[in-house]
Amino acid sequence: MSGAAEQYDDLLSGYLDGDRVTLYENLAALDFALRFVMLCAAATLHDRDPHQVNVGRAPGFGGYLAYLKTAHSLLGSTPGTQHPTLVELLRQTLTTVRAYRSGSPEFATLEQLRNHASHGGPIPTGQTRDELTKQVEEVLDAVNTAVRTFLADAAVDVLGEPTERAFRPVTLRWPNRHLALWPFICVDDFGRWCLYAQYTSHHPVYIRPGRSDVRVPGRDEDLVTALNDARTAKPEDTVFAAFVESLRNDLAGFRDPDYELHHYESGGVVSFFWMKRRESGVEERVDSFRIGPGEERQWLADGNVWLRYSSFLRHITNWRMVAKRIRQYLQGLEQQMLNEEQALLGWSRPTTTQIEPTVQMTDLGGSPRLGTAIPFRELIHDIDRRLEIRGPQTQVYFVAGEAGIGKTRALLRTTLERARLVEDSADDPAATEQTPLFLYVRSTGLDDLQKAIGSAVVDVPNVNDEAVRTLCRNGLMAVFIDGFDELRGGIGYGDALSSLRAWIADLGGRGVLLVSARSSYYLSQYRIDLQNNTQNLDLAVAHRVALVQRWTDEQLQDFLARHDVAPQVLDDIPPDDRDLLRLPFFAKVYVEAYRPRLRLDTVGGKAIADELPDLVLDQYISRESLKLSAGEDQDRLMSVDELRSLFQTLAELMATEHERLVTITELELAATVAIGDEDLEQRRGLRRRLTALCGMAVTSTGNERRFAFSHELFYDYFLADAMLCSLYDGNIRQVVGALGAAQWRTATIKRIVRRAPDAALDTLRAANGQAALLNEDRGTAFRANIGALWTALITQTGRLHNETVQDATFDTLDLTAVHCRFVRFKDCQFQKLSLPPPGTWDISLEDCEVDMLDIRTRNADLNGLKGAASSSVAQIVTAGGLSDTPREVALTLRTLGVDLPAQPESEDPSPLAEAVRYYLGRIVDRGDTIIVDRDHGVVNEHASWTKKYGYWPEFVKLLERSGVAVLTQIQAGGQRKYRLRFQTLPIALLHRDPELAPVSRFWELVEA
Repeated sequence: MSGAAEQYDDLLSGYLDGDRVTLYENLAALDFALRFVMLCAAATLHDRDPHQVNVGRAPGFGGYLAYLKTAHSLLGSTPGTQHPTLVELLRQTLTTVRAYRSGSPEFATLEQLRNHASHGGPIPTGQTRDELTKQVEEVLDAVNTAVRTFLADAAVDVLGEPTERAFRPVTLRWPNRHLALWPFICVDDFGRWCLYAQYTSHHPVYIRPGRSDVRVPGRDEDLVTALNDARTAKPEDTVFAAFVESLRNDLAGFRDPDYELHHYESGGVVSFFWMKRRESGVEERVDSFRIGPGEERQWLADGNVWLRYSSFLRHITNWRMVAKRIRQYLQGLEQQMLNEEQALLGWSRPTTTQIEPTVQMTDLGGSPRLGTAIPFRELIHDIDRRLEIRGPQTQVYFVAGEAGIGKTRALLRTTLERARLVEDSADDPAATEQTPLFLYVRSTGLDDLQKAIGSAVVDVPNVNDEAVRTLCRNGLMAVFIDGFDELRGGIGYGDALSSLRAWIADLGGRGVLLVSARSSYYLSQYRIDLQNNTQNLDLAVAHRVALVQRWTDEQLQDFLARHDVAPQVLDDIPPDDRDLLRLPFFAKVYVEAYRPRLRLDTVGGKAIADELPDLVLDQYISRESLKLSAGEDQDRLMSVDELRSLFQTLAELMATEHERLVTITELELAATVAIGDEDLEQRRGLRRRLTALCGMAVTSTGNERRFAFSHELFYDYFLADAMLCSLYDGNIRQVVGALGAAQWRTATIKRIVRRAPDAALDTLRAANGQAALLNEDRGTAFRANIGALWTALITQTGRLHNETVQDATFDTLDLTAVHCRFVRFKDCQFQKLSLPPPGTWDISLEDCEVDMLDIRTRNADLNGLKGAASSSVAQIVTAGGLSDTPREVALTLRTLGVDLPAQPESEDPSPLAEAVRYYLGRIVDRGDTIIVDRDHGVVNEHASWTKKYGYWPEFVKLLERSGVAVLTQIQAGGQRKYRLRFQTLPIALLHRDPELAPVSRFWELVEA
């Protein structure tokens, strides 16, 4: 044991050593001395009653003094206290601090002086500074003298060995008494003293005293337990602590990184001393917050008025200026898009006509909401409503739809209108309704989401990507990410969640993200990653999918009428051709190309569905070929046919490399293929002129220029033409190999089937059995392409005879108007399968999975359905309603005439086991975080499936008992809620993974 006073002086010297001790060092030393006295007082109270210590979560200078007053009152009124010297220490310390007087009003108290100095405030020079320094030195000397008197004759006893725990207990021992300082003051493995500084949301943090205090987390279980008891033991403590922690996270988005945040808690109010980042310099601020009536988070505004917390965020960001800058940014993007359409697509004038799209809402698993498609504005209303709710899940909306359907235009127009609305609104900080902003983020050509968001707010004062997170967490902003799968130019990832995961985690179960992806492949990969990656178990997220629909006839007629084209022309256009015009892109092409003509149905014998894509491609190639000339009046360096071949090669390369951007080297390589000569120099000037292709579409990533098509449909059609060239040449095996490179979209699929239906059928027959030879990623794309090709071919021909359809993944396969005879589906997956009406048809399902079987025809009869026993049908929709449990599905199939073998009684699962499989299947399929109330009921308007069977509460209890999930309380306002946090992937539970002991333990409990 060693002397306590000597060790105290050693700690103190860490602040005062040096050639020159300034006012700042003296204030830091005084902070240490007062913290030491406070912690000695806390240890004394802890010795009396460990549950009545009530030390603050993050005590600061003012907190020390407040605690010393309380402790002195409590201990001084206790007769026969074991530590009269501690009471005397408190008295002398408080008397010394009260005696401080300054001639400067702004430094009237030590707390004011200390806070001003520690937050970087200017200290007067000359005599005033000298006087302040002298006064602080006098206070410090007096406090230190009192401490040394208290520690006189005391020795320091450190318990335990250095390797036993991270922090060891410290006890002060006098000849006739002792005081255990643990858990407030401890010693680390190297014998260095560590003083309690604050308690974060998970564990305490200590400081090792010195000129630069070192913060050290305390993670010992007994230490955490002891400090939990010693902190303010009120039910609302956890809520308030989480509130303080969230404020720290929020302010981090606006503070100057050179200055730390400091806060002080008193009477349910937390005050932050911080330096706000500005365009030039910093602004010193003191802001106070509380949890007000109805659990509303509030900010103390000018005039001593408590306002909603969102008013504070609007105030420090200059909200209307943020809206103005975002509006200007979006106007620039809109004008750029219009100019590109006019210049790159050869349109006579920009298209500003807006026809509101409609969307069909589904969950991540594809199960639709009841009802028809809804206007896009209702999706936005749903987002606004979700932004008003504080948790408990981050809502992710996926907007999906084929190329040319108008996703970008709809998102850009919506975000621009919202920015104008906010900019024009009254700037009233006390307003109860505060319209959120939508931040449109363009992903093309950028490396990650942080850069994409940063580029969107680069001209917005006081707002960076971290500030955007703060605004999103608090419902003031939603981020709309357009073309999310274009980050890094990619069209598919093994880990599709990688770029989103950090953002979802930072939002902490709050806020809204809207993600637009050009390919359904991304959505499929996202869902697979969500199911199979353990990194996603910690996310609190819910999903909705908005599928943008093609225009209705009424919308198309409205568009044509606005462009002076008589809507009656549609009456003579065949349905297939008219369907293409329901894509906004081709409706515009139609208006541009055919406005001067009298007959608008066919040109040169071609149907519109063939003519319009060819017209677009021909014009595109013609414009680009003009850029490839060595000089004025010189021959073009590539012929039209060679340029077409170049673009087809580039499209194949993009598909193979999972990129929509290609390097100049790759562009030159494709050119050598197109001209049939490995040496580009044989055509003088060609290498130099290649970089002029597509103008604005030659983008820049870092320092490297890269080529991209000026519209996604060009990629789709050139890829289709590349495949058609192979088919015309008889290279079916080459096309089969390309099926696994990337998932083809609707335009590619339809063009191939329309131009070469017989060759497409030969390709599908040749592809049977090939999926088993591919890896997981290629297999996913392969199955999706097989399903899409079969769907397009069946729709076009209206018949399916004597065919084996194998290894296909279908979104929707509608056979209600198809003549089917002797059709065998093997190892296929259907999101939705609609069977023909009663009649002569024969369909066999072998080892297939059907998410939804749609049998809504009158007098439904499924006598022609074979092999259903070996397949899985999750739900059946009939005119009578929905069947979605295994027993209901089996009963419905038998009622409709399907011959299902009776299941052996030994294999018949118990109702509980059947319910568990059903619940797990829904959890895996939907991918949403489960939030429950205290009675284990799910807090989600779209979770009616949990009411099936009536075993849901027991299911949750089994998850807990087996250890495969835990219930974690969350702070989301209103009644107490819990997050069902899985420790094991739900998909492993569903498939009963034999290698995981927790899975076996869970099923043993289920089947006990």
